[in-house]
Amino acid sequence: MSSHPAVVAIDTAGPLIGAAVSVGGSARAWSTRVVRGADAVLAEALSGMMKDVSSVDLVVVSVGPGAFTSLRVGVATALGLALAQDCPVLGVSSLEARAQMVGGEGRVLALLDARKSRAYGGAFEWTETGMMPMGNEQDLAPEQAVLLAGRGGFKAVGEGALVWADLVAGAGGQVVDEPERSPAAWMAENAWERRSQAVSPGEIRLRYLREPDAKKPIRQNPGGLQE
Repeated sequence: MSSHPAVVAIDTAGPLIGAAVSVGGSARAWSTRVVRGADAVLAEALSGMMKDVSSVDLVVVSVGPGAFTSLRVGVATALGLALAQDCPVLGVSSLEARAQMVGGEGRVLALLDARKSRAYGGAFEWTETGMMPMGNEQDLAPEQAVLLAGRGGFKAVGEGALVWADLVAGAGGQVVDEPERSPAAWMAENAWERRSQAVSPGEIRLRYLREPDAKKPIRQNPGGLQE
């Protein structure tokens, strides 16, 4: 293995999808807002960013919660890359990754738009040993989700923080700058520290907080992800 590990990160949990490649801890990142065709756009972006990367040591991907279709695209892409490179995969919470980007101290609320007037929410708090969850991530009405971090003195991040900025303000929270941005760069720069938690591609599972509207028979795809 190279003394400067190569890490590829993929996040497609929200409408602003992103990817990043880090070699030696310094990441180059890409993101764009996609309505449809995320698989082709993501593949093209990764191909361009990886032109000078001969081998990959770790792939990190957000496994949810988030939009069903785009999550599957991101995870399938990550698994395909990991299989081709014969390297492990680290699955991370899409809410935690967004909260981690905020840094600093205090409480952080990560929100994603779950559609149908619902929100995926997770509250986190910075401690002396790092950021810790304040309970489970949940699928709630936005009015309830903005209260997961308690009232007042918290920062809000994620696409949902932008959508429900008025509710966040009403709960005494503060929406961070560019709350909708992808956490791919943070993931690529910090995943190597968590490499002991990485698994083989076949062990990665999507983290849904809600069952898909249209259920398909379970089958095993070539990347090892159960569908």
